[in-house]
Amino acid sequence: MRNLIREKGFEYLIYALLISLFFSKAIPNIILAVLSVWTIIDFKKDQIIKTKFNFSSGIILLILLVFLTIKSTLFATISYDFKIFKGLFLLFWLVVVFKKVKDFNTLKLVILLGIDAAILCSVFLITLFFIKHHTLPFSNTAEVNELLLLERPYIGFIAVLGLLLASERSITLVKYKYLWAINALLLFLFIVLISARISIITLFLLAVVYLIFYSKISWVKKGVSLVSFVLLFGLLVLTNKNISERFFVKSNLEESLKVASDYEPRIVIWNCAYLMTQKSDFNSIIGFDGYKTISNNFLDCYSSTIENPSKKEYFLTEKFNSHNQFIDFYLIGGFIGLLLFLTFFIKLLIEVRANFFQMAIVISFLLFFCVENIFYRQFGCYLVGIFILILLQRKINEEN
Repeated sequence: MRNLIREKGFEYLIYALLISLFFSKAIPNIILAVLSVWTIIDFKKDQIIKTKFNFSSGIILLILLVFLTIKSTLFATISYDFKIFKGLFLLFWLVVVFKKVKDFNTLKLVILLGIDAAILCSVFLITLFFIKHHTLPFSNTAEVNELLLLERPYIGFIAVLGLLLASERSITLVKYKYLWAINALLLFLFIVLISARISIITLFLLAVVYLIFYSKISWVKKGVSLVSFVLLFGLLVLTNKNISERFFVKSNLEESLKVASDYEPRIVIWNCAYLMTQKSDFNSIIGFDGYKTISNNFLDCYSSTIENPSKKEYFLTEKFNSHNQFIDFYLIGGFIGLLLFLTFFIKLLIEVRANFFQMAIVISFLLFFCVENIFYRQFGCYLVGIFILILLQRKINEEN
């Protein structure tokens, strides 16, 4: 009885952590500290051998972390770099702490409910704004993030993850299947409402992947459906004013490119990332000596390449990072770092290829890594660690 209470208490704390993750930065850390102490106290000597990362893709990510840590130590930049590396350490520690979880259906349900709650709070704030101003500022304005519980890319991303979890429940569960289907539909409408570009692109690509590789209809029907998807995507982009502005749709290509170069920070950022790889102190095999050098190079590039004074001041104040995890690992780890990170994703895709929803989660993270440095944020590291557990649920259940 005591053991049952201890196990349930541990799982309830994990559920509390998951719910609080979408609303607070401090509370998840406090709960994780309690869970960590609990894990260490309950850790038995005979578990030392059993507790391991028994999936090959995880081993690759661990090798990447070890490589970067050793490199930073040798270059004496570890004190600065650890501020970023600690996110990766957190990811692996989450796998250890959450290893006691046996009920993955409840785990996924709690995550979905947490996502739904975050979306509902955002919808409430949006509604208040609309009642007061009679407009929705979801094109390219600074007001957007004030109306959302998380920054637009991140809340759009968790909406995609929630949509996948809800869709899976609507297909695999008999009870309340229509309720979960409605949940998935509402999350899709929220993504369209806030004009989350990467999320819209992700859902479109996931639909294409499902159609080509998982749908059992004839190739003729697949072709017709694919054309329909493309037309619907184009129609959505062209007819929705906020979305068309988010995709910089103008009267001609030249004007669209000009607007994109003026308002899309990543065009400037990625160009600066390329320029710094041409510097003499960049080693294409192992990258720069540390993140401090990379940060200074970005600031120097913004200062020298941006002509508009207000835009330059904005970039220098925000101190934008590479906004691409692949570019980030290339800058800090060269070809070795980039190759290890790519290998991690390729191996993970191979491991989950039989299940569409698991494959969709991996593809969603892959695309989001293309526009954000998830490992720079504690929230992002929590998400990666938690969803890796979901991807590995079958293997963990087999061991238990």
